[in-house]
Amino acid sequence: MAGWSGMEIAIAVADLVRAGGVERDAARVARVLIDRGHRVRLYSTSAGPLAAGIPITILPARGLTNHGRMAAFASDLQGAVDRRRQLVVGFQKLTGLDVLYCGDWCFAERRRSQLLPRYRVMRQLEEACCGPRSNTALLMLSQPQADAYRRAWSIRPERITVLPPTLAPRRILPSLPDPERQELRRSLGIEERQNAWLWIGVQPRTKGLDRAVAALSLAPDALLLVAGVDPAHKRARRMFEEADRRGCRDRIVAVGAADHAMLDRLFGACDLLVHPARLDVTGTVIVEALAAGVPVVTTQNCGYAAHVSASGAGLVLSPDASPSAIAEAARVVKSKRASLSKLAHDYVATTEMTTGIELAATRIEEVASRMSAA
Repeated sequence: MAGWSGMEIAIAVADLVRAGGVERDAARVARVLIDRGHRVRLYSTSAGPLAAGIPITILPARGLTNHGRMAAFASDLQGAVDRRRQLVVGFQKLTGLDVLYCGDWCFAERRRSQLLPRYRVMRQLEEACCGPRSNTALLMLSQPQADAYRRAWSIRPERITVLPPTLAPRRILPSLPDPERQELRRSLGIEERQNAWLWIGVQPRTKGLDRAVAALSLAPDALLLVAGVDPAHKRARRMFEEADRRGCRDRIVAVGAADHAMLDRLFGACDLLVHPARLDVTGTVIVEALAAGVPVVTTQNCGYAAHVSASGAGLVLSPDASPSAIAEAARVVKSKRASLSKLAHDYVATTEMTTGIELAATRIEEVASRMSAA
C-alpha cells in the first residue's frame, strides 16, 4: 500500500445502534486494537453506546431499503477513508475492504432469490470481498460458514481464517447450589416440576421461536422463557398469537431484552436452551448456554451446533426437525440435566471459547504488516 505509515485502522460497521452480535464484535475488536497501541477509527451511520470512547466518523444514512442502505454505505465509505494510511476492515460485505469480519451466510448460495434486487446488490458486495479478483482477507465465524463461501467462490484457503468462538469470559458461569437455583426459578415463575426451556434471539422466525412454540404445545410440563426479542414486535406477536391458537400462551414468559444480569438469572434457572434455528452462522447463545452448564437442543444448521455434539451436552436435530422431535429431545435432555451440565462445564474448561476477538485483532495486524512491507 503506497504511503502506508503505521497501524491506522478503519473499522466499518453499517449501524452500531443495532447492537447485534456483529456490532458488539466490531466494538470489541476496535478496543483490543486500541489497547495494542493502534490508531483506530469507526465508520458507521450511527454511534450508540457501543462506540463510547472510540473515535468515530458518522456517514449519512441513505437508501430506502436495507440493501440500498448497504450499497450507499459502501459507496460513502470509499470517499471517507484514506487508503494510503488506513487498513480498511469491514463488519459487513462492502467494496474496497482489506479485511472482512464475516457475520452472515453466503448470498451466492441463496438460489431461490436470485431475481430480487436485494439478492443482486448483496451478491455484488459479496463478490467484491470473496470473488476471484479479490484479495480481501476473510475472518469467518464457523466452519460450515467458511465451507459455504469456499464452495460458492472457490476461495484460496490462505485467505480464510475460521475464528474460535468470541465468548466473553464473564459468560462462563458456575452452576448454582440447588437452594439458590430453586429460589431463582420461583422468582421467574417456574414451578417446581416444570421443564424450563430458554429461547434467546432477536429474529423470531430465523432463530426458530415458532418451532419452539409448536414443540411447547406438545409438552404440557414445560415452560418457555423468551428473551431478546421485543414482545411488541410484530413478528413476535405473531408467534404469541400462534401460541394462543395452540393453547400454550399461558406457559410462555416473555422477558424482553436481557442484559448480562438477566442472562445470568435465566441460565441459572432454566433446564435447557432450545435453539431450533432455520439458519444461524454461529449461534452464540449455544456456547453461552454451555458455558453456564445449560444443556442445549439445537439444529444441525447452526455453526456452533458442533460444540453440542463434541461436548455431548445436549442433542443436535436435523434442520427440519418436527415439533414432536424437538419436544422429545427437550424431554430427554431434561431427564439427564445434571450429567449433561457437567459435560458442558468440562468441555468449556478444555476448549478454546473466548479467544475469537483477540485472534481477529491479530489477523488484522498481520494483514496490516504485510501491506506495510509490500
